[in-house]
Amino acid sequence: MQINTVEQAHNLYDDGNIRQGERTVKSLLVGQEGAPDNYKFAYSYGEGDSEWATPRHRHLFDQIRHPVEGDYSIGKNRVLPAGWVGYFPESAYYGPQVMSPNLRMCVLQFGGATGRGFYSTTQRKHAIAQLKAKGTLKNGIFQWVDEQGRTHNQDAGEALWEAACNEPADYPPSRYSDLVLINPATFEWREDQGAPGVARKVLGSFTERDIRIQLLRVESGATLEFGTQPSSEVLFLKEGRLEADGTVHERLTGFGSAAADQPVQLRAHERAELLYIKLPTF
Repeated sequence: MQINTVEQAHNLYDDGNIRQGERTVKSLLVGQEGAPDNYKFAYSYGEGDSEWATPRHRHLFDQIRHPVEGDYSIGKNRVLPAGWVGYFPESAYYGPQVMSPNLRMCVLQFGGATGRGFYSTTQRKHAIAQLKAKGTLKNGIFQWVDEQGRTHNQDAGEALWEAACNEPADYPPSRYSDLVLINPATFEWREDQGAPGVARKVLGSFTERDIRIQLLRVESGATLEFGTQPSSEVLFLKEGRLEADGTVHERLTGFGSAAADQPVQLRAHERAELLYIKLPTF
């Protein structure tokens, strides 16, 4: 099992930023490079007065975004409010995207149902260096000049994928025509019959690969079993304190379990609320 905190995590943007504006992106948990369900789970927040922005674009991987605080614009006159959860399917367009300095958000990026995978943080770092050696990255666009002197513009995220994965950005048909925006406040807590003191808000299950999104509530003294699924799983401790392997972990801690890991017991030292995501099963 992986365990990491926002305070200790590496700032991914120390390795390069392909978009407009400044943010801190703490890489909490990662999957296995080359695996179809490889992933990165991060917690991001703004810097100074700088707004972070992107053009309208799409990706060859899935994303789940959960704003904890602040303002997140995901398109013209379209906002994902704090407390909501957004499922961003592979190939589905969104944007222009604007993240205000006051925005604090969890982001999971992972290989979607088609099995194309997701690049690792090391691959990302090398790809940015490769793009900068060939052209320029500015305002979310990669621009370069070919041997015939013609100028080309490409979405920076798409260019990063091609450089990191060494393959063209061949988008599959989208399983969902749009983003799925979820308001957890409209869902009811349901007690987990197999785990006294644990309650769940089941927010959705997606694709034939059984991607699941839930909120969990664990009462003080209750125990949550984590890592029971045939896939990678992610937990993010939003509130409260949880004990794992004899160590008590505070809020803003991420827990990651791989399919081959043994299940673990997480015990709440005070009422805890968590974001839970089951990644695709391949």
